[in-house]
Amino acid sequence: MKMTQTSDLNYPLNPIKATKPEKQVNIVLILVDSWRADTFNAENTPHMWRYAQQGIAFNNHLSSGNATRTGVFGMFYGIPGTYWHSVLANSQPPVLIERLQALDYELGIFAAAKLTKPEFDQTVFGSIDNLRLGSKGDTPSARDENLTNDWLAWEEKREQHKPAFSFLFYDAPHGYDFPENYSPRFEPMVDSMNYMDLDNDYDPTPLMNRYKTSVHYVDSQVKRVLERLEESGELENTVVIITGDHGQELNDNNLNFWGHNSNYTDAQVRVPFAMFGPGIDPENVQQHQFTSHHDVAPTLMQQYLGVTSNTADYSVGINLISSTVKRDWIVAAKYSGYGVITDDYIVEIGAGGMYQVLDKTNQPSDEKINFQYLQDAFKQLALYSE
Repeated sequence: MKMTQTSDLNYPLNPIKATKPEKQVNIVLILVDSWRADTFNAENTPHMWRYAQQGIAFNNHLSSGNATRTGVFGMFYGIPGTYWHSVLANSQPPVLIERLQALDYELGIFAAAKLTKPEFDQTVFGSIDNLRLGSKGDTPSARDENLTNDWLAWEEKREQHKPAFSFLFYDAPHGYDFPENYSPRFEPMVDSMNYMDLDNDYDPTPLMNRYKTSVHYVDSQVKRVLERLEESGELENTVVIITGDHGQELNDNNLNFWGHNSNYTDAQVRVPFAMFGPGIDPENVQQHQFTSHHDVAPTLMQQYLGVTSNTADYSVGINLISSTVKRDWIVAAKYSGYGVITDDYIVEIGAGGMYQVLDKTNQPSDEKINFQYLQDAFKQLALYSE
């Protein structure tokens, strides 16, 4: 199955059907670049963790990709990242953003890194006027503080009678960065990150501690956001999603993989995912099943934005709140291929269609694969192509 890279796009499959919600809620989507699932806990992210206890944390959640482009794309569009090139060629906004605009939401888009690389300004946020394209500052952590300051100022002056959608995209862990005098620090720690130093014999612990400190710093910034919402009383009418765009490997499987966009192991695609706010009852949600970034759009569209269309019209995901989660596989994409991920193995498929079967540590596997999973995955990868 070759990747979909033409301009032929059929998304959504049918016009979106919707009714106006009885009560409009605010939505805050907090995204952390390169955030590993195993660093979302009371020690490393105390503030996000504490707030998340009000709702549900999905503990087997996979990003839609192992890189920023495919991770963010899957979350907003609800379809695999293999459609990126077609969406970009057609300048097609996600139906999620179009629906928010149809309901007259105020849209606050705050990213630390530039929204022009990859071209989110022409895809995900292409229909938003006067888009804030990035943040000021000489370091990722400085830009993270700048985006938080700008969001606080925007939140203060926005029209409070309107519903609001906020997107805050933090970047410090991607650069293993935090302010010079930041405390607390996880020790022992390397002084800086240098990919030239890394090989299979490199001890990852001091680098992991630097990474964990950068995650802790982002938590201190998110604390400011959540406390503002709590102090103003808005938190009671706000759905908050906290997650990462993809993971970050530190040679977890002793195969000399560092960073991301290279394989589909848990280190690179498994991310934290927590939701809390109106209508989210932890008792009624299955937190251990496979969930995906593809589920974000249908969950928001159906639960809060009045969309009544068949989910498959605009997403391969499901509504996490009202649906029974039962999956055997998930598709995740990178810049030049994709993987079909199961509990037991990974089928990695390149842009030309060649595939290999790997175990969950990225070693070649003799596991007998279920070809029905592959056929169903191929259908997803072709569903929105004309």
